[in-house]
Amino acid sequence: MSEAVEINDLGSIGVITDTSPYMVPPEGFTSGANVRVVDNGMRRLDGWKQVFGTPGVAPHFAMAVRTASATFWVYTSLTKAYGYDGTTHTNITRTVGGDYTASETREWNGTLLSDVPILNNGIDVPQYWPTIALATPLANLTNWPATLRAKVVRAFGPFLMAIGISKAGTSYPHTVKWSHPADPGSVPSSWDETDPAVDAGETPLPDVDAGILLDMLPLGDTMYIYKENSVRKARFIGGRDIFDFGKSAWLEKTGLLAARCAAITGDGTKQVWASQDDILWHDGNRVRSLLTERRRRELFNAIDTANYANSFMFTNPLFGEVWCCFPPSGQTNPTRAMIFNYLRGGDQWPITEADGITFRNASIGPIQGASDEQWNQGTDTWADDTGPWSILQRRRVILCGTDATKFYNLDDGTTRDGTVFTGTLQRLGLSVLGKKRNGEWIVDFDRMKMYDTIWPKLKSGAVSIRVGSQQLVDGPVTWNPAVTYDPTVDIKVDAGPISGRALAYEFSGTTSFHIDGLKAAIQDLGMF
Repeated sequence: MSEAVEINDLGSIGVITDTSPYMVPPEGFTSGANVRVVDNGMRRLDGWKQVFGTPGVAPHFAMAVRTASATFWVYTSLTKAYGYDGTTHTNITRTVGGDYTASETREWNGTLLSDVPILNNGIDVPQYWPTIALATPLANLTNWPATLRAKVVRAFGPFLMAIGISKAGTSYPHTVKWSHPADPGSVPSSWDETDPAVDAGETPLPDVDAGILLDMLPLGDTMYIYKENSVRKARFIGGRDIFDFGKSAWLEKTGLLAARCAAITGDGTKQVWASQDDILWHDGNRVRSLLTERRRRELFNAIDTANYANSFMFTNPLFGEVWCCFPPSGQTNPTRAMIFNYLRGGDQWPITEADGITFRNASIGPIQGASDEQWNQGTDTWADDTGPWSILQRRRVILCGTDATKFYNLDDGTTRDGTVFTGTLQRLGLSVLGKKRNGEWIVDFDRMKMYDTIWPKLKSGAVSIRVGSQQLVDGPVTWNPAVTYDPTVDIKVDAGPISGRALAYEFSGTTSFHIDGLKAAIQDLGMF
């Protein structure tokens, strides 16, 4: 006699690839691609659509700039800078000094000092926007020493801080430099560390065995400064020293994989970063790894050893995610991403993956425009429709489609700029027979079982469902032919029968789908 086994809360664990399938809890998946955790379920990733029309140049970096009355986007190619006001793309490259001389996407970074945008590439003098208007070009940062260069410039309160500095061609890879504090709406008046009348300064961080300085990111009242194999804290203390960098590194054996490989969660409480061999988060006190030992090996063995520095991270506040994009072996730029969901709470976050990455950078900011969906063509119910009537989206992820000379809005539509992609969820090694009265799962790998009917708790689009079986632990899977299930028409799907000591199922689709759970008719066939 079949027992209806119900498995819910499929978003509680996510995809676990580094544990033998028979040891994964029934709520978990053993593989997945182009899916994410949403609420208590799993959902196929949304796509991305072109926004902002046709850029003036192929974008390698972009940054949103707000004024009291408008939103601008400033973006750069390797040699030019442009501004976009929602209607027009305008060349705002500096008029004194000529084109910029960056050679890689990863060289560009930017920051807002109060309301002053500052862009930097480590080769040219940092640029600032004197007046936020398309009629005003960028200009060399006022009071910046002529022979000084910095790979990264970040705002920290009223100060600008710089690392990866060189003076007249001499590199100081362990030195942190900071400006005199700027007045609101202006840029620093001095960077002269020898002038006792100002608060500008610089200091070497002496743990040279930890490698060179790569990036820095503020969290609360602390600037976290990342070397290759250590992390420092910098706090403003005033007085003669201005900043306290600590007597030693905060983290002495863990650093940063590359510049752009650190991000702040959308709630502003944690930093997430990729080290040389791990993905971690901290809240200023606790430090936690997000990867198990096996998954660490899988990820870092997959990253191309020559082009790992092109990896980058960004936060997707809309879904509470941090994306770590990386180039797999043989690729120059990222084509895959590991996605971490920080909304579930706890020390370990559900992890999913994406392939087909076609962008080289990402930035968070507002976009506004009229929806192109006709009222009589909407397919969602009022309760399920997550789109606003007018699309004023204040914290959306804008992607730099450098190779296509486009900007994309992440999580818009079901295709990736017109390219169809497949979301897949697979579970192997499922050996449950039911539940005890106390709610514990009854798991028995020795007994034969048979799948028959499945009742998916699924909404949105149609999916392809297939079931399979295994006779040995981690053994080969025998699959039945796939069956199409459309939740607008079907109540159940007869994907079986199929029998084995462990069972398997797979959901895949090229349109949006969301699955919260399933009920399956599983029959105990006994010991044989």
